[in-house]
Amino acid sequence: MDDPLIIELEPPSSRERARRWLRGRRLMLSGILALVEVIAFLIWRPSAVLLATLAIVVLVVSVMGATRIGPGLARDVLWIVAIAQGIVVTIPLIIGVSLVAALLTAVVIIIAFIAIAARWRV
Repeated sequence: MDDPLIIELEPPSSRERARRWLRGRRLMLSGILALVEVIAFLIWRPSAVLLATLAIVVLVVSVMGATRIGPGLARDVLWIVAIAQGIVVTIPLIIGVSLVAALLTAVVIIIAFIAIAARWRV
């Protein structure tokens, strides 16, 4: 009978455990960071244009940094920051698009009411 294959595995270092923990919770941590940024924005009310510009700059710098450095803890943190800034930048765009869509829908409904009222002389 053959002996079973035994593979000895070194226990992961604390840095490797931290990397695994961050990688497994990357989206959750990005969401928490984005939420903290939005709450801070609502509390302190800085300039929206300045904050959006800063978020885009941080997004670009963190993506550039994350793609240029090798795998490691710093790269994982940069990706978390990049994802959070992407969320912060995307939310106003989505709200703006949905607001425009809602306004266009309202205009179409109002025009339909006017056309119906004119047709039926109501």
